[in-house]
Amino acid sequence: MVSTDPAHSLGDALDRPLSGEPVRVAKNLLAAELDVERALERWLGERREVFKEIAGRGTYLDEEDVDRLLGLSLPGADELMGLLELARLARESRVEEVVVDTAPTAHTLRLLEVPDLLRRFAGVLDGLEERHRLMAERFGGVHRPDRADELIAALDAEGRELAAHLRERSSFTWVLLPEALSIAETRDALSALDEAGIPVGELIVNRVILDRHREALAEIRETLGDRSLRFLPEFEEEPRGLSALRKVRPLTPVPSPIPSLPPGEGRPRPGFPPLPAAGRGWERGARGVRGSWIDALAPPNLRLLLFGGKGGVGKTTCAAATALLLAGARPGRRILLLSTDPAHSLADVLEIPLGDDERPVLHGLRARELDASAVFESWRDRHRHQDDDLDRFLDLAPPGLDELVALSTILDAVEEEGLAVIDTAPTGHALRLLESPELALEWDRALLSILLKYREAVGLGSLAEELVELSRSLRRLLALLRDPDRARFVAVTRDGELPRRETARLLEELKRLTIAVPAVIVNAASDPIREGYEGCAIMTAPAVYPPPRGAEALAGWARTWKRTDEP
Repeated sequence: MVSTDPAHSLGDALDRPLSGEPVRVAKNLLAAELDVERALERWLGERREVFKEIAGRGTYLDEEDVDRLLGLSLPGADELMGLLELARLARESRVEEVVVDTAPTAHTLRLLEVPDLLRRFAGVLDGLEERHRLMAERFGGVHRPDRADELIAALDAEGRELAAHLRERSSFTWVLLPEALSIAETRDALSALDEAGIPVGELIVNRVILDRHREALAEIRETLGDRSLRFLPEFEEEPRGLSALRKVRPLTPVPSPIPSLPPGEGRPRPGFPPLPAAGRGWERGARGVRGSWIDALAPPNLRLLLFGGKGGVGKTTCAAATALLLAGARPGRRILLLSTDPAHSLADVLEIPLGDDERPVLHGLRARELDASAVFESWRDRHRHQDDDLDRFLDLAPPGLDELVALSTILDAVEEEGLAVIDTAPTGHALRLLESPELALEWDRALLSILLKYREAVGLGSLAEELVELSRSLRRLLALLRDPDRARFVAVTRDGELPRRETARLLEELKRLTIAVPAVIVNAASDPIREGYEGCAIMTAPAVYPPPRGAEALAGWARTWKRTDEP
């Protein structure tokens, strides 16, 4: 059993420490949490000299240039190495079956693109090696295949083998919640998996309360019912450790049709009050919240407010509710609500159509779902045909490089708006985004240095100007992120042991990155939470069913939040 999620929770669930190498957790069960940086270094180490040899033969880069590029951290290394490291662990552990706890939706789908990326990489290397072959034939009369040819063929074969393995020897079990946002995300993900030819064995609906989720289960049955459906009830205590996890089974098939309930059984359970209606006067209500927590969370001079947390805790809903409350509390101020999560849910939460252009929501609030891939594609297309070697490099963009280029979009939003509220991807990839400015600066300096070194051969063109401007933008963004008066991160969590542990690790990483955290929002809380997140204000957002959607419902819900760490 292996976790490929950069924000690992598998060790928390098993209640024992795990590392990148498998350890025995039961008689016939090994477990590991991938260490992608170490895996990437291992993978490169075995091939580094051959890569340098191919680059030296097929480009104008010298050994120093290649060493510098190979020494840089790779954007999206967790996706790139995920399948490769899984294959290595399975092979060396000599196991018969591998169970994978994947990252959240969008980044899992990226992981599945790795076989194609490997084959593209092999194709680019083959193009570089072709120059050497032609020279060898011209001056020596014949080209004798060597270790470079062997590596290229091996990479192509590995890509083919991984792709075949995913289609023919793998099966997805998709886990979702009985909520509208999760159902919509699942529908999109299943469509992508079907298109890729990767089978989905069954769907598991988690945290089900039958007397509350009848309609959601009926929708799942109606829209996704051509697949095997089973559900798990919501447990009073989160199962952790082998003994507790063994009690989770067997899963219960979702009935068809969903049975009717006796009178009275559909009423909300204690601790789940009905959602308060915001009404037409919600703006006045929002202004009334100012004295309690709005100003403490987002002081008037704040420029960037990021929301993040473990998948499924409600970070998108909390980000949207806060942005709406801010818009009501500060009439006349321009506020942008921006989603950087590739598996966008913002449009579903607001119940309005959204895309990669800003759309008005209410008053000064506008919203946008950033299409980072499109931003990068546009940037890449502008610089094609400037140089053959550069074209090959751009075609090799690893997973995650689009996030580096899209960082400028966030900075543009901050500089143009009074305030940008950012709904980030789940924990591991939110941290990757926050680490990206420094990583992007390293790549920017390396590429600009190479362009300057060979400017007589290739010319500088517009790319050099853009690299210089990107460097300035990234420096401004880094300064912004590290300024607690202008940028803050709000961690969203739930009152469970796994979310609590992941949130604690998130806070440690944010501290390392010197990013201020004014508060932790504990979502769906039935009791006050007064401790557990040192140095942060603690706010509770009450559990309501159905979860709030649409501007008025979100604003009404946000008005019920309470700061509970005060005496």
